[in-house]
Amino acid sequence: MACGDREQVSVTEWGICWKWGFIPYPCRKTSIKTRYHYMFNPYRTRFAFLQRKYQGCCGFYLYEWTEGFALFGTGNGPWVYQTLDKYLASTATSIGDCPFNPPPPVVE
Repeated sequence: MACGDREQVSVTEWGICWKWGFIPYPCRKTSIKTRYHYMFNPYRTRFAFLQRKYQGCCGFYLYEWTEGFALFGTGNGPWVYQTLDKYLASTATSIGDCPFNPPPPVVE
């Protein structure tokens, strides 16, 4: 089970390219970036003011990370008992022991 393994992955993003050096146009750019691989099981969504947080168990530890923007909503979502395979730009924060010991079996 991957819990913060550092890996090199290919990432494709939209960006701005230049034609003849002065005409901008949208294009897709691919680059190799360092990401941290996690396999969370179970996981849940947590809404906080203006941000969307997630919590998930990887091994015997509970991790938390932030993704995206949430305009409304506070509170906890239900635990989802399915494997979430994530590549995060930075390491997730360990916030304690997983409340499910032993962890649920891996579902793929």
